[in-house]
Amino acid sequence: MNNPELAAARAAVPQIATAEKLLQAAKELLTKAPVEESPEAAREAVIERAADAFLAGGAWPKQVGHDAAKAYAEADVALIERQARQRAVIRAEWAVHDALTDHSSAALEHLGKRLEEVLSAARTAFETIGGARTAEDVISAGGDAVAAWTRLRELTADLENIRRAQWILLAAPRVPGGSASDRDARVHLWKRAAAGHVRGLNPDTAPAFARDAILTGRVTLEFLRWTATQEGAFVPTSDDEVEAEIATSRPDASDGEGLDISPAVVPAREYRPSQVYDHSTAPHLDASQPTPAKPTPNATVGDPAPFVPHYT
Repeated sequence: MNNPELAAARAAVPQIATAEKLLQAAKELLTKAPVEESPEAAREAVIERAADAFLAGGAWPKQVGHDAAKAYAEADVALIERQARQRAVIRAEWAVHDALTDHSSAALEHLGKRLEEVLSAARTAFETIGGARTAEDVISAGGDAVAAWTRLRELTADLENIRRAQWILLAAPRVPGGSASDRDARVHLWKRAAAGHVRGLNPDTAPAFARDAILTGRVTLEFLRWTATQEGAFVPTSDDEVEAEIATSRPDASDGEGLDISPAVVPAREYRPSQVYDHSTAPHLDASQPTPAKPTPNATVGDPAPFVPHYT
C-alpha cells in the first residue's frame, strides 16, 4: 500500500532519496535487459539444425562450428548483460538498506514535524465543528463546519499514514532478500506496550478506543481528537527511544516493593524417629565383621491407601 507520508519522509533525507532513485533506475534497467536463451541452448540449437539438415538432404551445412560458436557468444553476451544489471539491483538494494539504517532518524524527525502540523490543523477543525460528533450534526450546523468535517477526515488518514510510516522507519530495515518477521514482531511488541504515541502513556490507564487504535493502526476521529489534546504526542526518532519510553511507563517490579531476601532465624526442625518394621535389617557396611543383629521393631506395616479416594 502506498504511503505518501512515508514517501515524503524518505524524500526529505537526501541520502535516502538518492539511494532510492538509484534503486528505481536499476530496476528499470533490469526490465529492459535482453532475455535470451542460455548460451548452451543457443549452441545446441545450431548443432541440432545442422544434424536435421544432414539427415534430410545428405549434405553437411557449411560453417556449423562457426555458427554454433557465434550463437553461443551472442547468448553469452546477453546473459552477462542481464547478470550485470541484476547485480546493480542487489547493490542498490543494499545502498537503500544502509541509507535507512544510518539516516532513518532524520526521516522520523520529518514525521514529527508533520505530526505537529496535523494535530494543529485538527485542533482548529474540531473548534470549528464545535460539539458536532456525526455527519448529520455537521450538516445541521452548516457553514464552515462542513469544510472542517471534510478536513478532519483527511487529517485522520494523514495521522494513520504517519504512524504506519513511523513503525516502518523505526523497525530495522529488512535485509535484501530476507524476511520481515523479526521486524514485525518488534513492532507488535511496541504497539502492545502503547509506546511511540504519547510520552509517558500507560496502556493500563489509556482509554479503550486509544489502545485499540494504537494496536490495530486504524485511526478514528475519536482517536484523532484524543491525540490532539495530548501534550506529549510525538514521533520517536530511534528504537532506543521507544524502549526507554516503555521502561519509563512500565517500570520493573524491582523498582517498587520487592521480595524480602534478608537473612532470618527459623526454629530447628524436629525430626520424627525412623520407623523400623519386622522385616527391617541393620546396615552391614563391613563384610569382615559379623552381621549386625536385627533392630527392634517400633512400627507395623499398614494397608496401603487406595489409589481412588472415593468410590461411587
